[in-house]
Amino acid sequence: MPGSKNYSLFNYKVVHSITTLALCFAGIANAQTPLAPYTSQWEQSTVSKITIIGNKTVTAEAILNLMTIKVGSRLTNAIVTNDIKNIFGSSYFQDVKFDKGDNNELIVSVVEKPTINNIIYEGFEIVSESSFKDKILTKKYNIVDEKKLSQDLRTIEQAYSEKGYYLAKPTYILEQTEQGVVNVIFEVKENKPIQIRRVDLLGNEYFSDAELQAFMATRPYSWLSILNSSGLYKDEYIAADKQNITFYYRDNGYAEATVASPLTRLDLNKKDIGVSFFIEEGERFNIGKITIDGDLIETEQEIKEKLFLQEGSIYRISKFNNDMQNLKVIYGDKGYAFAYIYPTFNIDREKKIYDIHYNITKGEKAYFRKITIEGNVKTRDNVIRRALKISEGQLFNLTKLDKSKANIERLGFFETVQLIPDNDKPNNVVDVRVIIKEKPTGRISASLGASPDVSGSGVSIFGQLQYQEPNLLGKAYNVGVTAQLSQNPQNSSDPNYSIGVNFGNPSIYDSPWSFGVNANYSHNVSAITSSSALNKAYLTQVTKSAGVSIGREVFIENLRFSLGYSLSDTSTDPSVPLTSKFYASGATEKVSQTLTYDATDNYINPTSGIYLSAYNAFGVKGYKGEYSFGTSSAMASFYIPLNYSDSFKTNFRIAFQPRFVYQLTSNQPVPIWERLSLGNSYYMKGYSNPGEALTPTVPVAISPLTGQTVNFPFGGNRSFYSTIEYFIPIIPQAGLRFVTFGEAGMVLDDYDTFTYDKLKYDIGFGFRWTTPIAPFRFEWAFPVDHQGNMGQAHFIFTIGSDSFNSNM
Repeated sequence: MPGSKNYSLFNYKVVHSITTLALCFAGIANAQTPLAPYTSQWEQSTVSKITIIGNKTVTAEAILNLMTIKVGSRLTNAIVTNDIKNIFGSSYFQDVKFDKGDNNELIVSVVEKPTINNIIYEGFEIVSESSFKDKILTKKYNIVDEKKLSQDLRTIEQAYSEKGYYLAKPTYILEQTEQGVVNVIFEVKENKPIQIRRVDLLGNEYFSDAELQAFMATRPYSWLSILNSSGLYKDEYIAADKQNITFYYRDNGYAEATVASPLTRLDLNKKDIGVSFFIEEGERFNIGKITIDGDLIETEQEIKEKLFLQEGSIYRISKFNNDMQNLKVIYGDKGYAFAYIYPTFNIDREKKIYDIHYNITKGEKAYFRKITIEGNVKTRDNVIRRALKISEGQLFNLTKLDKSKANIERLGFFETVQLIPDNDKPNNVVDVRVIIKEKPTGRISASLGASPDVSGSGVSIFGQLQYQEPNLLGKAYNVGVTAQLSQNPQNSSDPNYSIGVNFGNPSIYDSPWSFGVNANYSHNVSAITSSSALNKAYLTQVTKSAGVSIGREVFIENLRFSLGYSLSDTSTDPSVPLTSKFYASGATEKVSQTLTYDATDNYINPTSGIYLSAYNAFGVKGYKGEYSFGTSSAMASFYIPLNYSDSFKTNFRIAFQPRFVYQLTSNQPVPIWERLSLGNSYYMKGYSNPGEALTPTVPVAISPLTGQTVNFPFGGNRSFYSTIEYFIPIIPQAGLRFVTFGEAGMVLDDYDTFTYDKLKYDIGFGFRWTTPIAPFRFEWAFPVDHQGNMGQAHFIFTIGSDSFNSNM
């Protein structure tokens, strides 16, 4: 029990002497509520006056309202007992006394419970009080309530249990600061978390321990436990694994397999625990006959062809569950919201066969009546409604209801999305409640950093200001402003800087049409030669550009076509005159066409699904353009989830991107700034240093006196890039993930042919941190040759994301 430094909370006093006996007779009441004993001097006394004394914050009138005794009442044992219980039951008092005064006056003496001045937390290191503070019932300036304090201790214990600290012992202390005022001090002795020493599987014959343990969350403690908390004892993991093992057996034909409640054994040191799962496998069953009757809206054979389970196949509970859902969808998509599917099983244990019979009652067709949206504070109703595939008055459709939920989730504006149907069966209508919980979407960041130059000649300094908001004004407007500045130690007198703004409206007046506009200005100084060259050469390139695009969904869901126009003006200033022939300045006009298919689960941070795009643009001599050329590219990104448990979800990302540029007229080459290369902070990161980029080169003399030449990076007209990435959550709540990756790429010119030996490779690892301010990357990449030898590490630090990786 919690103690008290200067104040005793439960010092209840009552009149008369037979306290123990009274408590026994009052056992029907709370044992903490002492009842005043009744004596014969009170019997049938008529109360002439009631006086309340000792109250400070609670009015006498409020106390009298708790009592059934009034002036003129005749006292009985039951009435006195009941009134004392009522006063104590209000939770405002720690002491109550009933005294008899002169002339049958009833004197009620009370001592109020103290008021809470402050709540203090001491000793909380493993679990921060911020993680449970909102759930604490005890509040400042309220009176002390021991029931709430006890509940608060359980809340703290639960917070520690979720971290695996089952031996944590929270307590509270009431510290008096002045008369009637206390501080509540929550203290905790955290102790060590309970580590799982061993996991035993007993009774399994068909599946080995390794097969079963592969998908279990309960596993012995190891060095990996530092990263993902595996190996710590958690009740929810034990319960989940019991269900997982049962499901695994029943999904492999063992329809009657059971797993008993796991047995746990805590070692004497109270730090390690052993867990045993007892399995009863039973027999393995195949599917016999499948029959369907009742209200059929298709023929029995047509329905059976849509089922996952087929006659003669192994019984699998996952397929059975899918079949139940399929039947609901078949009927639900025809408007039968209240269709009832009743399965029955006939088991032939000798033949080890499961016969399944489905009886279907379709009911009446139903319609959507009211669709209400709850929980949106910032996001406008119309933004959510236009994501819905259902509408009021529409025939009920289960698939469209499910797609509506997925579409709202894909916006990326919400932590949780629920679509709750409220069935009004007598009227054959369904109301739908859309309940969402918003999350912050806007990001404002300011950053300044430095990193050593790879040549060792100095330090590269960089800074960035960025504002990004994908849900401006709650209308889903996408707005961004970015300004960057960087200083290269090899050419410190001329920094790189850029500024860009963009605006997008994904749905003009809630129509399928989208609109976007952007403008950019950049001043970029890049090394033409490597950092080790004797005579270093640089290229200063200034580009001003603006563009506009319009698009809409076409043909099928998630497929969008957009048409764009852009105008850019580029001027170049090579530091070596002999290279100027490669850098003619001029204006470029482009008319582009883009086709995208986005079937990912989240527009901002997808973990499953597919993203495809095809892009083509022509440089035209229109208003101001000086060049005619074409450029095309395609991209495919596949997101593959690999979830070990509900709380530990990982995913792969596999992506490919071929690109091409080509001449439209034989007498005009493609401008050099439109030619292709790989090797930066996003593509082929292991080749991101000056002079290392993947690009065709031509020998160019940079000194007419010495005849010194360099391999000038001229750029290619074809490139191929691919990557595979694996993401592991480190702190999911904070958006921190560990990533390991591999990349392959090549760039070819007009005369090159594709061969595998021209591919370059790199591998690496790092951390990606998605914050409310901006996404951060800290990564290390290593070039790898064809013999598997790794080169020097390249450290990559970036803020924000490029267009190719914008879905990451």
